[in-house]
Amino acid sequence: LIATSGKVDSSTSLNIFAEDVTYGEESRKYRRTVYDFDAWKKHRSQDRFWRNLGNIPNSGIYRGLINEVAAVATISTMACVWNGLTGGYTDFSGVNHDAVITSLPMLTLPLGVFTVCNSSLSLLLVFRTKNCYERWDGAR
Repeated sequence: LIATSGKVDSSTSLNIFAEDVTYGEESRKYRRTVYDFDAWKKHRSQDRFWRNLGNIPNSGIYRGLINEVAAVATISTMACVWNGLTGGYTDFSGVNHDAVITSLPMLTLPLGVFTVCNSSLSLLLVFRTKNCYERWDGAR
């Protein structure tokens, strides 16, 4: 984005001032902020898992993240298929199947990166959880 003399250049692909409003922002005005007793009783019912599982396609979060979810699912599926074709696989019966394509390498990631990042991510999670709890406790 390039701002010149109070005007925003919308020619870039990362335009946060776009005129089209996403589903998540448009539906924000219809969200409840307080539960009454009936809504709380429905929320705490024992069948809420199945009800919520059935409502995933109608979820605002899912609608807002459908492109990202589809991209990750597609890349993951392609990586699994690639590794199954190039390195073989074990089916649900425990039978090992040989690789169909032996001339191409399998897709692998080094574990060292995940090991190094693990401690910093765990500290970040702890601090975020502590911060959220302090905000919740302060709002009571």
